[in-house]
Amino acid sequence: MSKQLEIRRHAARFARPPHAQPVPDGATPLWEAGTFQLDRVPAFRQASAVIKEAVLTACAHNLLAEAWCIERRGISYCLAMTRHTESDEERDLFTRIGADESQHAAWLAPWLLRPPETDPFNRFIDGLLETGTPQSLSFLLQVVLEGFGITHYQSLAAGCRDAALALTLRRLALDEALHHAGGLLVFQPDRLTAAERRFLADGANAFLQMIRIGPQAVVGALARQLGTSAIGELAGVFAALDSQATGAVKLARLRKLMAQPGMTWLVEQLDAGGIFSPCTPTQCARQFLS
Repeated sequence: MSKQLEIRRHAARFARPPHAQPVPDGATPLWEAGTFQLDRVPAFRQASAVIKEAVLTACAHNLLAEAWCIERRGISYCLAMTRHTESDEERDLFTRIGADESQHAAWLAPWLLRPPETDPFNRFIDGLLETGTPQSLSFLLQVVLEGFGITHYQSLAAGCRDAALALTLRRLALDEALHHAGGLLVFQPDRLTAAERRFLADGANAFLQMIRIGPQAVVGALARQLGTSAIGELAGVFAALDSQATGAVKLARLRKLMAQPGMTWLVEQLDAGGIFSPCTPTQCARQFLS
C-alpha cells in the first residue's frame, strides 16, 4: 500500500461521532488532592481547608491552561504543515487535525479561570515552531508530544470530578491517538538532514529536562500558599510527591515514543547523557529556586 493511500485511509477515520460543546458541572475542586499526590505531603494535610482549596484550584487551572495553550499551538503547527506539504492527502490530514485542535481549545475554555499565561513548556513549543522543519516537528509534536498526550488526558479524565470535563478529556485522548498515528505516517526518519538531527537532539533533550525536574507547578502552587522557600523543605515536598518514581514512569513512556524505527541514534544519544533518569528531590528543589 502506498504512503499516500495509507494517509488517505487514516484521514477517513476522523469522521467520528461529534462531541457537543461541554458545560461545566460546577464541581469544586475539579480534582482531589490524590491526583497531584498532595495527600502525601504533610504540610498540605495540615493546612486549612481554605488553603487546600486554593492549592487545588491553582493546580487545576495550571493543568487546563497548559492543555489549552498546547491545543492552540497545535493549530499553528497544522497551518504550517499544510503550507509546506506538496501532497493533497497530507494537506487534508493536517486540515482535519487543525480543526480538532481548534475544537479542543474551545472545549477546554469554559473551565479556565482566567486568560492563560504562557508557561515554560509552551514557550519551548513556540521556539520549536519558529525554527523547526516539517519533518522534525512531525516527530517532536505529533509522534512524541501527542503520543504522550494520550495517557496524560486519560489520567486526567480518570480522576476528574466534573463529569462533563472528564468526558471531554476522554475524547481528547481518543483524538490524540488519531493525531499520533497520523504523525507516524508522515514522519520519515530517512529524510532527516544533519541539521534536523541536531535540532531533534536539542529539542528532545530540552523536553525531557522539563519532565526530569518533577511537578514544579504543583510545588509552586503549594509554596505560594504556605510560603515555603527553604531548599530542605522544598526537597521534602518533592520527596513526598514521589517525584522520582513518577518522573521515571513518564520518562520511560517518552523513551518508548522516541524509539521509533530509524530513531535509535536519538535514544542512544539521550541515554548516554542520562536524560531518561529523573532528578532527585534536592535537584528538583534547586531547579525550583533557580
